[in-house]
Amino acid sequence: MKKILFKVLVSSLIISASSFAEDFKPNGSLNFTQTFYGNAGKYKTATSHPSGVLNYNFAKEWTLSLQWDRTWNMYNYKEGAENQQDNDFSGPKATVSYNHGVLGDSKIKWTSSLMVENENEFTETSQTYVFAQTSFDFSEYIPKGEYVSANQFAVSPMYIYGWGTEGPSGHVNTGILSLLTNWQLPANFTFTFNAYAFKEWYNGSFALSGENGKSYDDASYFMVLAWLEYSKELYKFNDQTSLAFNFAGGFDPYISSNRKAAWDPFIVGNQIYEWLGPAVDDGNYKKTYSVFALPQLEVTYDYSEDLTFTAFAQVKYSNQVWGQTEKDWKLQPQGGFGVAYNF
Repeated sequence: MKKILFKVLVSSLIISASSFAEDFKPNGSLNFTQTFYGNAGKYKTATSHPSGVLNYNFAKEWTLSLQWDRTWNMYNYKEGAENQQDNDFSGPKATVSYNHGVLGDSKIKWTSSLMVENENEFTETSQTYVFAQTSFDFSEYIPKGEYVSANQFAVSPMYIYGWGTEGPSGHVNTGILSLLTNWQLPANFTFTFNAYAFKEWYNGSFALSGENGKSYDDASYFMVLAWLEYSKELYKFNDQTSLAFNFAGGFDPYISSNRKAAWDPFIVGNQIYEWLGPAVDDGNYKKTYSVFALPQLEVTYDYSEDLTFTAFAQVKYSNQVWGQTEKDWKLQPQGGFGVAYNF
């Protein structure tokens, strides 16, 4: 059902486990990013993508995040035509996160969050999802080596309930057990590896469409996300302006094969690294993987301690997915700008 994949700008699961000062004052940040995705060869994928995020620490352990993403085609989309992706989409979401601190007398950091998101593809259908999760981070128990140290090593149970809010009626229940990890490597590299085991139950319009006209009301499968990141300042023009090189690449995602799963799960769009692909993803997936490389040049201008402007140019190299076939590696130029304000 879901045709567009998201990268969430701020993960509501990973919030700081360090304690606030006793004289805590509410604080927050406001971020706006405008990204333009270009065409990839014969594939019409040119898209405009503005994204706004408000994060607000309104109490000592509480954080509120409001985010709205909007995409639309930068070409005349014609339904049924080949080699084009309909990226017309609106996705507002709200997340409340709570930092429990450490669990008892242990070093286990405990956080929880609750998110509500509406997805509207402007096809006379829309869906709403409630996404609850809690996380137990054991990273403080992992010895920090000279070359590798754990920034996160968390076990996270998750639950999602989704229903059709416009168009055909139906709902989905999803239970997930996940492992979320992030590692600091030498030379300013970091490595993220997340694994998810799913069990889903479908009703009505959410039922899976299988081969030979069959439909299924449940599915079990797993998903892996894994990427390597690197960042380096290339040149500092002055005290306020600098040029950096950033890179990310890896699986985004790999979804396992099983006899029933044929739907792109909601959680993929909230966990993957990068949004739109360089070509058209289509088909009745039974297993699939997306591999990508994303080098970026970014100019940062710090107008003040609280206000920052950025401009970036990047290119995504990734594979196309048609059902169970992974092929047609393509380049997609991308670029944009951002503004961040802390208060």
